[in-house]
Order: sequence, then structure tokens, then C-alpha cells
Amino acid sequence: MGDSSAPTSFTILVTGQIECAEIPNCTNAYLKFQFVAGEDWQLLDGLEEGITQAARVAEGRDGVLVWNFPIDITYKTTNAFGWPQLVVAVYGLDMFGRDVIKGYACMHLPTCAGRYNLTMRLFRPRSASLLQSLTSFMSGMPAEFSDPKFPSYGEGREVTRVQSGGHVKVQLNLLTKDMDMFGYVDGSGRDPSLQAVTQM
Repeated sequence: MGDSSAPTSFTILVTGQIECAEIPNCTNAYLKFQFVAGEDWQLLDGLEEGITQAARVAEGRDGVLVWNFPIDITYKTTNAFGWPQLVVAVYGLDMFGRDVIKGYACMHLPTCAGRYNLTMRLFRPRSASLLQSLTSFMSGMPAEFSDPKFPSYGEGREVTRVQSGGHVKVQLNLLTKDMDMFGYVDGSGRDPSLQAVTQM
């Protein structure tokens, strides 16, 4: 008979915060975030999406928008395909006080247990023509993705015209459980053979 206590899945736990952002010509903004994972990933605890409070650049902060917004999420799965990604979208006010997109960013969560201070580079879609750019400016509706999860997709990204600008800083603490039982090495340095490779 098999061992009834053998795990049927492995778990990752992520805590941390969306700390701040620096965006050219932006002094007031808020951020929407969501976690995107594959079909085999089951949410155990936490919120997969949320929105921060609005932040304003304070005097003497050199253009930094500070949120310090907490994130906490736990997943379980049986395979690493569809590893969770964090997708963010920053919205701010334009010169006429209209709410417009300031940038998107996306990254996979780390695969190794540990504490991370990460920088997510922001980009936003560009209009396909000068006429569309002018129309977008006049209407106060600049180009943005119809699907907020689009930055996490691979398909279609190669034909998207974007403009980069600014970044978001994120601090994450990641724990894994039972990955080794499914044949995965989490890269934390506990495997001597992996440690030898990472020290080269």
C-alpha cells in the first residue's frame, strides 16, 4: 500500500508589498494588480486582484509615488506549467485631470524561496497612427489593452507597439512546500549539485 500521507500537490506562498513607482510627468496615480496562473493552479488563500490607494508625489521625494500596498496569496498545483505572474496597470491623471493609463508591467513570480526586491519596467501601448494619437489625446482615451491580462500572454505581444517609461518596485517573500516531492528543485541552494552550478 502507498503512503497515504504523501503530498498530492506542492504549494507556493507569496507575501510582500507593492512599494512605489517612478513615472515621468506623473504626480498622482493608483495601481491595479492581478495574479495570473495556469489552469492547473488552484488558489488556496488571498486575493488574485486588487487596487491600491491613490498616491501623490510628496515634496522632497524626487518623483516617487509611494503605496506600500500589501499582497498575500497562496497557490497549489501538481506541475510548474503556468507559473503565476504578477500583472500591474498604473493609472494617473493627465493635464486635464482625466484618468488615463500610465503603464503596464508583468513578471513571473520567483521560482526560488527567498526575499526579493524587484523592479517592474512599465510600458504602454502606442496608437497605430498619428491621427489615432491625436484622436486619443482629444478624447482623453489613450490606447490601452482591452484585456488587462494581455501583458501576461505570449501570443500577440510581438506585434504590439509600446512606449516604455517608468518602473514599479515590488518586495516579495516566497515560500515553497513539497516541490521536491514532484521532481522540482527550487534553487534555494539546498541541493549541493545546484549550489555548485550557481557558484561558478
